Amino acid sequence: MIKLSNKAIAFNIGAVTIMVAACISFVRSTFARPYVEVCTSRYHKKTSMRLDRDGAPLQPSDVQSVANGHDEGLLENLQIAQFREGPTKYAMGIKLAKGTAEQRSQRALPGGISLPWAPSTIEQPTAACLSYDIFLPADFDFNLGGTLPGMYGTTVNGQFTDTPGFSSALSWSSGGAPKLFVDTKTAENPQAVAYDSYEASLPRGRWVHVDQEVVLNSPNQTDGIARLWLDGRIESDNKTVAMRTTADVAIAGVAGEVYFGGSGTGGTATTDATVWLSPFEIRWK
Repeated sequence: MIKLSNKAIAFNIGAVTIMVAACISFVRSTFARPYVEVCTSRYHKKTSMRLDRDGAPLQPSDVQSVANGHDEGLLENLQIAQFREGPTKYAMGIKLAKGTAEQRSQRALPGGISLPWAPSTIEQPTAACLSYDIFLPADFDFNLGGTLPGMYGTTVNGQFTDTPGFSSALSWSSGGAPKLFVDTKTAENPQAVAYDSYEASLPRGRWVHVDQEVVLNSPNQTDGIARLWLDGRIESDNKTVAMRTTADVAIAGVAGEVYFGGSGTGGTATTDATVWLSPFEIRWK
């Protein structure tokens, strides 16, 4: 009979543990994940942000004009460049300087950008689909979390900073786990909820396609919808979401926010990094 050493036994137990964890992760990812058709196929009115004029990239000051005075960090942290390869010809590069957090941070230096985009053609719907591509550097340090673009709503004809309203954002937590963060900004009962995803970590070192869907709830009901897809694969499907208490709150546009912290996280940038974003595209019915 062959006798195994304690070291060999420990190694085999460790290997089995890793295999079991991998199997659980595979089963959860494959069988627990529902199939939901990507929202771009169900919303047919659309508009896209332009990042070029006459074949040349816009300047940050040009982009600033779409934010109606509510932008932050654009002139300091935004660049627009032309790409020969990838999903987009022109993209926004957002500098996240070491030691910075969100623009309105009171605990760290302000970093990244806040770029609300409310196209006049959007008609303030109650359901919409946001799409863009994102590139995180291969050595991007997620630290304790941060915020990426989503959608926002206000009262009809309201402004980005108005309440009541709501925002939804793609955020990442410690380790890079993507989450959908929904912030309901009613004066009486503000709420903030982070919805988990199936993906363990946002991919780095390549372009990733992001689709987000928001369907507003009936006033004072929990029948709203918030969904997230990465590269066409459903990652978060939530159908009991409350985003408004009155019927006059509608989707207004894109909350183009990119920084460490915010969305319920407390991270700061540990090194200088640049995150790249394609132009936003928003669809509605």
